Amino acid sequence: MTKRKRNKSGCVFFILLAIIVLAVAIFTNPDAQAHKEALKAKSNAIMDEIVAERNDALSATAWQLAGTRLLNEFIETNLTVDNYYLFSVPKVNWDGKSYPVGVGAFGYVYITNELNKEVVQPIIDDMEEKISNTLPDILKQFQLN
Repeated sequence: MTKRKRNKSGCVFFILLAIIVLAVAIFTNPDAQAHKEALKAKSNAIMDEIVAERNDALSATAWQLAGTRLLNEFIETNLTVDNYYLFSVPKVNWDGKSYPVGVGAFGYVYITNELNKEVVQPIIDDMEEKISNTLPDILKQFQLN
């Protein structure tokens, strides 16, 4: 009979532990702003890598002047977060499709390594076109491409 009681107490302990872990997951699930900040940091790192590869002063200047602002605006308007209470999934909405780019749980946001410069390149091209369209005609001869 004592063996059976020990199993019940082990089961109760396991249930309490599971409830505590679930409660911590729910209360520490990152909000949408945390997802946006994590995506901005990852995107800025990718953009810095692309600008460094180009080794082009005009690209670097354009990125410093307008690229960061455009990238942040893009993230603010095109990022949605699906909240599943225990965890959340940030998604970038682009070209009529929704792309999951990470996961958030226990106060952290992880942006997948699948989000790299090849994936970001079409967005960068669009941003560069917008930047180019705002440049005076004299500077358009030095296209960012």
